Amino acid sequence: MIREYLQRRSQHFRSWWQAPATTKDRVLGATIGGIGGFWIGVLGRIILGPLPVSASILGWWAAGGVTVGVVLGVLFPKGMGCVCFPFSTSGGGVGT
Repeated sequence: MIREYLQRRSQHFRSWWQAPATTKDRVLGATIGGIGGFWIGVLGRIILGPLPVSASILGWWAAGGVTVGVVLGVLFPKGMGCVCFPFSTSGGGVGT
């Protein structure tokens, strides 16, 4: 019973992944990419850069992350949906 369920889900994912991207996929990918890019930009700057850091610098990194995330979400909607989804839900565990 569990095996059949997993096979159905795997087949459904495979058919979704191989189908051409729709407008809905691109909008969702851009949204997930933007939110995920925000968190990746802000947290990446805090972790990789020297501290203390001003809020304006964090803002620029966040804006850059959102821009890159949205562009990549439009170009690669399914990939960004899979990769950035954990970051788009409360920053990948930040604050939870």
